[in-house]
Amino acid sequence: MFKIGSINKKFNSETETFRYSFHLTHKGDPIFLKSFDGSSTNDVLLGADTIVLKNHFYVTGEELEYYADGTAIGIDHTSAGVGAATTLPEKVYAIKVDENKLKLAATPALAAAGTQIGLTTIGIGVSHYFTAKKQNSKVIVALDNIIQSPMYTHKVGVTTLSGFLNRVVTLADASQFEAYDLLKIDDEIMRVQVVGYNGNTNDVLVDRQWMGTSLAPHAVGSDVSILRGDYNIIRDKLTFVDVPFGGIRVKVGVSAQQFNLATNSFTAISDFFQTGSEVRLRSIDPPKPLVANNNYFLIKNGTNNFSIANTKGDALVGAAITLTTVGVGTHNFLFVDTTNGSSFQGRSFIRNDYSGNIVMDDIADSFTGIAKTFTIKSAGVNTTGITSDFGAILINNIFQKPDIDYDFIGGTSTGITSIRFTGNRTNNISISDVNANQLPRKGLIVSIANTEGYGYQQRQVGTGTAVVTGFGTITVAIGFSGSGYRNPPTTYRILVDGGNPTVGSSGTFTVEGGHVKDIFMNPGTGYTHTNVPRLLFDAPVGYDDLQLISSSTGIGASATIDVGAGLSISSFNLNNIGYGFTVGEQLRIAGIPTVSSIGSTFRNAVFTVTETRDDEFTGWVFGKLQILDDFSNEFDGRKKIFTMTENGDPISIEKNSGSPIELQDNLLIFLNDIIQEPGSAYVFPGGTQLEFLEPPVEGTTLQIMLYRGTDSDVGEEGAIETIKTGDGITIRKNDGNITPVTQNERIVSGITARDTLRTNVYSQQGISNQIRPLRPVTWCKQQDDIIVDGAPVSKSRALYAARIKPAARIIQGISTTDNVFYTGGGALVFSKTEEPDTTSFSVRIADTDKNNTGFGTTTFINPIETVEGVSVTGDDGIITGVGCSAQAIQLNVHIPLSSPLRDNTLGGLTKTGIATGDFFLVTRSNVGNGVTALSQDRTVAISSCSDLIDTVFQVSHIEDITPTGIGMSVRVHANVETNHQLNFTGLGSGVGNYYGNYSWAKFTSTRTTGIAFTCNTSDGLSGLSTAPTIVRTSKLLLDYS
Repeated sequence: MFKIGSINKKFNSETETFRYSFHLTHKGDPIFLKSFDGSSTNDVLLGADTIVLKNHFYVTGEELEYYADGTAIGIDHTSAGVGAATTLPEKVYAIKVDENKLKLAATPALAAAGTQIGLTTIGIGVSHYFTAKKQNSKVIVALDNIIQSPMYTHKVGVTTLSGFLNRVVTLADASQFEAYDLLKIDDEIMRVQVVGYNGNTNDVLVDRQWMGTSLAPHAVGSDVSILRGDYNIIRDKLTFVDVPFGGIRVKVGVSAQQFNLATNSFTAISDFFQTGSEVRLRSIDPPKPLVANNNYFLIKNGTNNFSIANTKGDALVGAAITLTTVGVGTHNFLFVDTTNGSSFQGRSFIRNDYSGNIVMDDIADSFTGIAKTFTIKSAGVNTTGITSDFGAILINNIFQKPDIDYDFIGGTSTGITSIRFTGNRTNNISISDVNANQLPRKGLIVSIANTEGYGYQQRQVGTGTAVVTGFGTITVAIGFSGSGYRNPPTTYRILVDGGNPTVGSSGTFTVEGGHVKDIFMNPGTGYTHTNVPRLLFDAPVGYDDLQLISSSTGIGASATIDVGAGLSISSFNLNNIGYGFTVGEQLRIAGIPTVSSIGSTFRNAVFTVTETRDDEFTGWVFGKLQILDDFSNEFDGRKKIFTMTENGDPISIEKNSGSPIELQDNLLIFLNDIIQEPGSAYVFPGGTQLEFLEPPVEGTTLQIMLYRGTDSDVGEEGAIETIKTGDGITIRKNDGNITPVTQNERIVSGITARDTLRTNVYSQQGISNQIRPLRPVTWCKQQDDIIVDGAPVSKSRALYAARIKPAARIIQGISTTDNVFYTGGGALVFSKTEEPDTTSFSVRIADTDKNNTGFGTTTFINPIETVEGVSVTGDDGIITGVGCSAQAIQLNVHIPLSSPLRDNTLGGLTKTGIATGDFFLVTRSNVGNGVTALSQDRTVAISSCSDLIDTVFQVSHIEDITPTGIGMSVRVHANVETNHQLNFTGLGSGVGNYYGNYSWAKFTSTRTTGIAFTCNTSDGLSGLSTAPTIVRTSKLLLDYS
């Protein structure tokens, strides 16, 4: 956790009112830049080859930049890795001795090995410095609790440098730049002011030394890149792209004549001054004993009357400074309303290995609203190996939840790393309504201009007259055929109003070319010439949500149009902003009838896109984040303390004794996607329980993560639960002491850490402030269900619950390179027994029935293998029909209506998902007299049985025989040996028939090599009963909602 020196809330000098840059510190110590006296033997320990740096925050192997305002420290030129150098090189690597000392190495490998550079002489000059690298990728910075983006590459090498003169940059092609873009040449960042300066197309006027970078010369031909972002860190300075809001700054002038020495007060007209307001006095000759440029606090005596105090405490009790003179001239009181200024929080994340720290290049140009997967680059280079590191991914400055909103795929095993956004969690991608996909978008229309066009039909209602026939029925004489009619999804109607008929008349009409065409009447009966009804025609449907058609890249925009009396578009409202549009893109409308009589004078209305916006992307990796369980279901607006869990189990977060780590800074907590500030929004000294300072209200969303750094930074130990909420605890008397006496029993109300618990408030006997000697504790397990803190607590204990792990036997052998395994079922229990559903898990394959001959020898292979990253599909049901041909068997399979697989929360399957090539098992069959099953290509026998058809088959092909309805069935074809003696003539088929059960489960993994497993498929179910078993490594949850 770090602070900045100022956020424009201080009483800066007039020239510092608007500050971009701020020093980064933690408890007053600089974070990335450390200075020391290189000429002092107290700071440079020559005999120990050690540098003394208080709270240096560096880790072994971290790259550092060394520089000196004078002569560098002398080194032993025979030190490993330094070559012939005699002074400390600019690039060195830290070897951490302790929090205040470090040694230096020439390479990361030498640092890891502890091989330091020998120091021979102190330097000259007191100011020597070390600076950390990769600062932007090590921090999270937030203004007003909104995470800011570090500088990142938007477009790399978009053009080259053709010339340079002070602030005028000549580019080979300046067409991609616009005002306020940030361009980077070499290490210098510049801000564009004017493109086409002095009328020269490729001349760009820039602000130099931007974002904390230094002025530098640049060679013609240098690459020019476009950067984006909110901040940049150079050495120890954080520089924002825009000035953070520092509150309202007010200067109130008070003349010497407005001071009253008798009352020690002054008069001033100000609504900002209140008792306790802090001000800075600016004056050439201030009232005595006040001092110019000092801070004071005001006492409001009454309307527009104030006194001055030295401290806020004095101001609150009315202790004013006694004034002896009124001074000379005008005295200015500077007041800053910091309440309304931007808030700041920042954290720097330390870990043992920063090699994986990167700031990702912009991928927003690839966003479409449809695509999910994008290649990750950094500085234009493909990245690898960040699948296990989750840093910060922002879309429009909103933090995306790892494993929920996105994941990384690829990495070191498969090469290039990509990011995959989750979207709406379905496979249904909408082309017309890109917002429904919940994926990053590009080219969303912000504003659009249009020409009115000419020749569009105004929407006008058709009219007609009812004609009563001699039979008392109704016909229609069209008076006006209307305009603007379009073929609607429903038929246009005619309402016959009045006439007092025996049977009422009604009608419909069709339209063509925007006008009423044909009328169809139900004539009714009983109408008279003396009481003729009136006719009411349906109005044309509105020109609503009309598609705006582009001949370029834009898709999905639509608008509601009004056509005025002049046959031109009089107004429009954009309904759908679409996606994929570019500025200047021209669109036309479709679906409005036109006036045919105007001929060649017709003009299309043209809609021109004038402004678009893209979803913005920022990403950087600073270390591994451990995702903890969401407990937002416990938010009720009253509760403040919550137990943190992972996968349903309480997790206790602790630190080593003496460690400077502040554990609450290692938690990233988001409420409603807003990052919370440690110490201000929540407190966490360690343990299992987190306390919010304000109780979150019901409906608040939560994301909570623990920063782990790298795997080597955090150790994990399991703890067997003993004491739990509801148990009784009695602190007893120490046998060696008379007092304090044994306390009465307390009830445990919460476990706050692995070794700390909370009980009911106790105020009875046996209380003592003695720390030594320790007192024994009696623990009594809860015997009855009770109420603790208003909530029911069961006497049940998870310790006594069964630890059940899903298991199933394989039905086909597994080679050393197979990554797909089949079992005779179990897909539901493997994948659908946790919430949210398990999509990837680990399994252990074990052959417990293997012949163990040779156990203990070097050639014996232990028949157990663990496979990670496994997913499973499969189902089971009944066989409702059976048939055969000379070379195959056909089975009609059906998922019963009572099957849990049909439950929407468990997948909502209505028919099997088995596919060609899959293996499945038939059990409990009641037909057949034995069979040998062949592979899909009929080249090998895969199984056999001597009775019925209880064995393993492989699908040769499938067909839907009942594709819809509650009786949906699939016919599965499988090859068998010829001369099979099967005969199913006369057997019925369809739901209601039963010939056995089928089941299958297909496990897919990333396994590339492993142990070979075999199973006996030549003896039906008896042989399969000895097959190796696949067991999920994680147990089932005790409850499933």
